[in-house]
Amino acid sequence: VRQLREAVAAGPRRAETISTGRPLAATAGVHWHGFPRTQWRGSQGAGDTFEADADGAQVSVPEACCGALLELRRMGLIPAGYAFDQAIVNCYPEGSEGIRMHVDRATFDDVIVGFSLGAPVVMDLEPLDARKGAALVTESAQEQLPGSTGNHQMLLEERSVYIFSGEVRWQWKHGIQQGPHSYRGKELPSGPRTSVTFRRLRRPGPRVAAEEVWLESSIEDAADE
Repeated sequence: VRQLREAVAAGPRRAETISTGRPLAATAGVHWHGFPRTQWRGSQGAGDTFEADADGAQVSVPEACCGALLELRRMGLIPAGYAFDQAIVNCYPEGSEGIRMHVDRATFDDVIVGFSLGAPVVMDLEPLDARKGAALVTESAQEQLPGSTGNHQMLLEERSVYIFSGEVRWQWKHGIQQGPHSYRGKELPSGPRTSVTFRRLRRPGPRVAAEEVWLESSIEDAADE
């Protein structure tokens, strides 16, 4: 967690894109969304590629998360040989807009992993089929919403991680309402939040199992697109 905080504070590395908004990102590599235009020296504007030289000793965001991703793979929560090629670093200032209910686009493969830093928030989960009322079974705290048959809430605290795959990935919507947030009758402290989301682009043909959990070459590929 310390390394991830430091990597976020240090900002984008060469060939990583940065945007003040939250554009659709359908390319491999690391994309920074929602950060102020002047946050780091060398940043230009929405959708620009960051060209400032980073400290050679700086750990990148994917590198900072690799240990946790490998542990999730070891636990069987990420399939063996599954590797990610896209990371989205999202900045949410205190009081910022929420995230509308959605299912991640089919541009991406089955497994999505999200890390959360900063203020706690509540993520809403809702099945696409309103008739589905099966409870989600995870190790994270959650509860069924009052008066509903299939909606759920999941608390995303500092240092938390969530994984979407299978039914939850494809048949459930997720989103975060604009704050303030409360969970189980308790008001949550407000403040800025950063999320890091790992995905893999869907490509034709069979996938070769990878020993690495992050495809470092994807950063270079993104710069060439």
